[in-house]
Amino acid sequence: MEKIAMDFEQEFKVLYRPLCLFALQYIPRIEDAEDIVQQAFTDVWEKLCEGVSILNMKAYMYQTVKNRSLLLLTREKEELLDGNIPDEADDSSEEQIRIAERDARLWTAIDKLPPERRKIFLLSKRDGLKYQEIADELHISVKTVENQISKALKSLRDTAIKIYTFFFG
Repeated sequence: MEKIAMDFEQEFKVLYRPLCLFALQYIPRIEDAEDIVQQAFTDVWEKLCEGVSILNMKAYMYQTVKNRSLLLLTREKEELLDGNIPDEADDSSEEQIRIAERDARLWTAIDKLPPERRKIFLLSKRDGLKYQEIADELHISVKTVENQISKALKSLRDTAIKIYTFFFG
């Protein structure tokens, strides 16, 4: 049972963030996505404790999260933030998984930035603030904002190159 617990913990660490991002392709709220993923892992843990064997954990989890996300949409009759329900013919599940995993790697790289640099970068790119607005909010110079954004982008580019080289080099 200890080996199962260790394997399960490893799967959780690897799959949690990509699964949350995957769920967000169907549902609009991060809280719902996290609830769906956490419940899926809880259900899998219960199955494993009952002795059920899951041969391909990754595929099983993605399918479970997709089904639960669609079920939530049906229950609440909500539309996604952009007002469109994904068209299965346009985006295959495999493509959606690839995008979710790529986004997870990007957010992991962003999380590794120094705290102030990450804060400045997110204020600019996520929140859409102009450099002057960031400088005013954080009581720093515009030049400092420019430098920190530049360093963040360089770091993220370097990370992207390493990932690309790892997969295709």
